[in-house]
Amino acid sequence: MQVDLLIYNGNVQTMEAGARPCNWFTVKSGRIAERGVGTPTQELFESASEVLDIGGKCIYPGFFDSHVHLVQSALNAMALDLSRCESIEEIKEEIKAYIERMTCERDTIIYGFGLDETKLKEKALPTRRDLDACSREIPIWINRVEYHTSIVNSRALHMCSIPFTLKGIERDAGGLPTGRFNSEASAWIRNFMFNKISDQVRLTGVKIVMEDMVKKGVTSINTMEGGYLFHDKDAEFIHENAGRFPIDMYLYYQTLDVRKVMGLGLKRIGGCIFIDGSFGSHTAALSEPYSDKPDSTGSLFFDQETINEFVDTAHRNGIQIAVHAIGDRAIDLILNAYERACSNYPDIILNHRIEHFELPSDRQIERARKLGIIISSQPAYEYYWGTGKNMYKIRLGEERRKRTNPLRKMFDAGLVVAGGSDCDVTPCDPLLGVHAAVNHPNQPYALTVAEAIRMFTVNAAMAVGDLENKGTLSPGKLADFVILDENPELADVQSIKDIQVLATYKEGIELYRKEGV
Repeated sequence: MQVDLLIYNGNVQTMEAGARPCNWFTVKSGRIAERGVGTPTQELFESASEVLDIGGKCIYPGFFDSHVHLVQSALNAMALDLSRCESIEEIKEEIKAYIERMTCERDTIIYGFGLDETKLKEKALPTRRDLDACSREIPIWINRVEYHTSIVNSRALHMCSIPFTLKGIERDAGGLPTGRFNSEASAWIRNFMFNKISDQVRLTGVKIVMEDMVKKGVTSINTMEGGYLFHDKDAEFIHENAGRFPIDMYLYYQTLDVRKVMGLGLKRIGGCIFIDGSFGSHTAALSEPYSDKPDSTGSLFFDQETINEFVDTAHRNGIQIAVHAIGDRAIDLILNAYERACSNYPDIILNHRIEHFELPSDRQIERARKLGIIISSQPAYEYYWGTGKNMYKIRLGEERRKRTNPLRKMFDAGLVVAGGSDCDVTPCDPLLGVHAAVNHPNQPYALTVAEAIRMFTVNAAMAVGDLENKGTLSPGKLADFVILDENPELADVQSIKDIQVLATYKEGIELYRKEGV
């Protein structure tokens, strides 16, 4: 049989349960044709259009990232990164320097992202007055790291014409807006700003982000677009342009409008439909108050009746649902809705999802298991926020910090847990996610390396209902694979994040090869 590609002399981890690694496989018409142990036959060598000796390196199925905000990440690729700032004065210096080197029109909005006030010496976000000191003529808009808080200068505030009756407007002693906005007010600002961005700008940014993704071994993503914190133009852009990009995209349209999603022929809805907010912005919905804000238990952005109606409608129409729920009160609300829909329509079997699921109780884990709910988790949250005196401890206190992202409990309970990054909140880097899951700061919740890789391969394929095509290197499946310079299962666990992707292949076609390899 003539084949397009023969890969041999490798350590091929197929990710099939109980399967031995193999040494070689062939690709025909974009799919795995044959595989085996030992040396391929001479006949196979002669039948292959291309032969690749990988010198004993390790191969895994192409990685998934199960939770990406692609357009947001694309815009960030062209924006001002404030993630390394350590003071408000440093933020102001970065913005002023950015203004000095601007080559675009002076009316262009200066957009900054990645701001984390827990890293600042002031332990507080800047205000409108701080940003006004950078410019009163140019609109400035910056976002907290997880996008649940916006800060604008006076010029941007005037542009937005925000209704001052919205929730989430922080005011000073005189009743004037400080320039810090969360909840509904932040969403208003974000939608206003995103509406001003052209699809050509989106396209330019997506191409930049895609180049980095394939360098990290990513061949498939779940992209969460549109809706409350973003803009429906983002979802429509992805729907119309998905075929132009080198990797596969599974679009989750972040809307409650099930009819709209059905009209587009989509099988999935949601992503970040926000039941609650985030720990960082004190808006994740908790049963007990925040440790550093004892007058607050966060917010529920929907009531039970609204979510019940949405879930029922999507469920009975065969649409898979993904919903953002971080705090335990939010998790209860969406589990209630899923239980109700499954009871109302018991003959419809759908593996709905909960995104993030950061602070579940044991009871909630068991409820999710009984319903067949898939958990979309971002283990790198623990790498960035779960150690020492970082954000989880500041917001939640020591006792609750020890209960965040309980991966081991979820695996042991039998939940399917898919891995993602929430890019651009944390980088799209599956090996960093594997590293974080294996080196969980609460070691009783840590995973084995094989389990962690499963999150970004097999489980991720299950999470979008595409295990027949992806997730393992099995005959008949798409030839999406990544070549690594070291086997993560044999590496020092403290260095997993440093393992290098040498090459990334999509359907047997090379998308990336590390320079010099």
